[in-house]
Amino acid sequence: MKHMLKFSAAAGVTVAAGISVAWAATGINYQQFGFPTVIAKTSIAAGQAATIKAGNAAITIPQGTFSDPVEFEVLQGPLASFAAKSPTGQTPLYDFAFKVTDAKTNTLVMAFQKPVVFSYTNSGVNSKSQYFNINTQGTYQLNPIPASVTGNTLTHKIAGAGVGWVVTSQATPVAAATSPITGLPLADWLYTGAGLMVAGGVALALRRKVS
Repeated sequence: MKHMLKFSAAAGVTVAAGISVAWAATGINYQQFGFPTVIAKTSIAAGQAATIKAGNAAITIPQGTFSDPVEFEVLQGPLASFAAKSPTGQTPLYDFAFKVTDAKTNTLVMAFQKPVVFSYTNSGVNSKSQYFNINTQGTYQLNPIPASVTGNTLTHKIAGAGVGWVVTSQATPVAAATSPITGLPLADWLYTGAGLMVAGGVALALRRKVS
């Protein structure tokens, strides 16, 4: 491939100059980094365009992204694992990583000749949603390029497979919150309490009037 460097022959990794090689240096254990499950994959002929659907996400691959035929896999892990490490106030909505294998050389392709476009649609996506890189320790790093959000769809260009990613949204309060004492819906409890206070005030006024 053009401007490509073979970084680790033992790990079978192909890395482009200027792309992070953190995963290459560790042999890319996708399971260790939280992405053990293949949720979508396709074979792409050399130079061909393609679109991969993975749940509510889509990856659009433009023509000329790969000069060799590749197998393109979308990986995912349990959201609960990423929720445990998510930044304060952020709720993970979708996590993913790419595993792209050159069909000719059987090496991993870590950088693309053209960026692919990731898009994700979810009712939880809004203008305050964020797009994080997941590094080799499984921790969050805010991507330096903000994602584009239109309605409930977030999009971001991806130039290589050097890290994983998580889409988050601001944490929201529990919709059916309950009072700590009665177990009734909190709003009902507050309205009931206010009503009792008003009723008590009326009764007290009438008692004073009669006396």
